[in-house]
Amino acid sequence: MAAAQTVNHALGSQFVAASAAAPRRAGSVWLTRVIVFTPVVFATLLAKFTLPGLNIPSIGMLFPMVIIAVAAGLATGRLQPVPMRLALFLLMLSVLALIQIWRGEVFSLPSLAMMAVLGFAYVPAARRGTVTQEDALRFFCNLTALIALAGVIQFTLQFVGGKAFAFPIETFVPDWLRTRGYNDIAPLYYGAKIYKATGFVMLEPSVFCQLCALGLTAELVHRNRGWRMAAYAAGIVVSYSGTGLLILAVTLPVLVILYQRWDLLLRGLLLLAVLALLVEPLNLNVTLNRASEFSSSGGSSAFIRFVGWMNLFADKLWTDPARALFGYGAGTFFSAAEVYRAGEMAHAKIFFEFGVVGGLLYFVFLFYCFLSSRAPLALRIGVLAAYFMNGAYSPSVTGIATSLLLWPALPVATQSRARQLPGEPEVADAK
Repeated sequence: MAAAQTVNHALGSQFVAASAAAPRRAGSVWLTRVIVFTPVVFATLLAKFTLPGLNIPSIGMLFPMVIIAVAAGLATGRLQPVPMRLALFLLMLSVLALIQIWRGEVFSLPSLAMMAVLGFAYVPAARRGTVTQEDALRFFCNLTALIALAGVIQFTLQFVGGKAFAFPIETFVPDWLRTRGYNDIAPLYYGAKIYKATGFVMLEPSVFCQLCALGLTAELVHRNRGWRMAAYAAGIVVSYSGTGLLILAVTLPVLVILYQRWDLLLRGLLLLAVLALLVEPLNLNVTLNRASEFSSSGGSSAFIRFVGWMNLFADKLWTDPARALFGYGAGTFFSAAEVYRAGEMAHAKIFFEFGVVGGLLYFVFLFYCFLSSRAPLALRIGVLAAYFMNGAYSPSVTGIATSLLLWPALPVATQSRARQLPGEPEVADAK
């Protein structure tokens, strides 16, 4: 009897301890999810708001909040550095800093510091058992579907309530509380009274289009809900931007081959057939005409993004072997690119400022970080494509990429096993 009472007492103690631990663990998981999802929330829902008195209004609240979220995660142990990411980051930062000193020329210390801080945000990941792939995919799909639907509503609202109600943040929020320096109210063409959608909250139609493309990619990996895919497609249409289509041109073949989604080919052809019938009613010729911008003499979005930097490199970088190897120094791209109407694309800025040596180290670090992420391969490739179509420190893409990389890391050796179809067992996280 005494032995039975002892056993019952022990079991009861364990039950009480487990019951007490459950709320603590649930609270810990909830806080970890808040930390992991903070960057993407500030890159989307709160992207247009800035902190009062901030001297750099174009970055909004994203960068400060990324730093706070990562610091809080590391301080509380909810995030942990991924060893290989950390080693590559320290190697990359050491070489880039030494190049600046060795060159003996003036460089921008704030620019180098921003690169270092944002690079370090890519180093940690959530601990095992806190944020699963299902959690992260569900959150990302819900968030992007909501914004895609908002974009369709916004585009329709301008015909009912006018420009002011279609762009309430730009109309009713004071300038000192808004992120500035972006083409947030963009007409279909010069003089047009119809405006491209931004989903109310995204900084520009192009980043709204990219978000819809990433959301569609995630949905095709996750649940394949028809109404959501229709919302993403409609969002891409009313953004009148070609950048999301470029992302899909990269991610859809990956989905078809990796998941054997041959049905996507038929769906794509049907969608193209429907859109072909609606070219005139929906003014889709505006989007189709974007293809000619690559060959324009300058000033167009496509020329600034994809052509201008090649002219800059041909004149300023490839003609000087020392510059080609080690660059012009941190923070020098903007002034040099202005004459060539070259956009501050991620690869253009990094290679121009740090040369081939520094640029290769930077992108080896970046690619390894994405390789070790828990996110589906197609989504990782989509975010990388978006990264190379925007500035190296673009708030929107930086926030999405940071949240993506904070998912629990995965050893490189298990990457091929991690490409399971939705519903299959997940691969164990990195220890």
